[in-house]
Amino acid sequence: MSDAEEAKNYYELLGIIRTATSDQIRSAFHRFAREHHPDNFIGSREETERHTALYQQASEAYRVLLDSTKRQLYDEGLAKGQTRYSDDRLRETRRSMRPPGGVLLRSSKARMFFTRAHRAIKSEDWPQAKLNLQLALQHEPDNEELKGKLEDVLQKMKSG
Repeated sequence: MSDAEEAKNYYELLGIIRTATSDQIRSAFHRFAREHHPDNFIGSREETERHTALYQQASEAYRVLLDSTKRQLYDEGLAKGQTRYSDDRLRETRRSMRPPGGVLLRSSKARMFFTRAHRAIKSEDWPQAKLNLQLALQHEPDNEELKGKLEDVLQKMKSG
């Protein structure tokens, strides 16, 4: 059995250290691909299937380790003994992201508009805050926290 087949995590699979740079990851993956690409093993079905599985795992490792967010999540999971990356953790992390101002938002567009609104609120630019909160609400019309922030801004506009 080869070193790649005995690998316990993505770093071992590609034969790199945890602090490897993007260029080192690319080089390691290309070196791995030259040795284990399934097209190199035509003829023996077992060999082809084994190398296909290895190549798929290495491709996954390559994609995860080159993406800084995915790599961070993978490293956190690896510290807990999880040797495979799961997109569920990334989705959950993104879903629960709170921009400045503390409002829970699911949509990246709503997050962008809310961040702009938050900056406007801090500078007391109430019309701009109102506009951006309304735009955020278009992307998350059921978000009660956004509605509450808009109400606060409307109150400030009336009293100011």
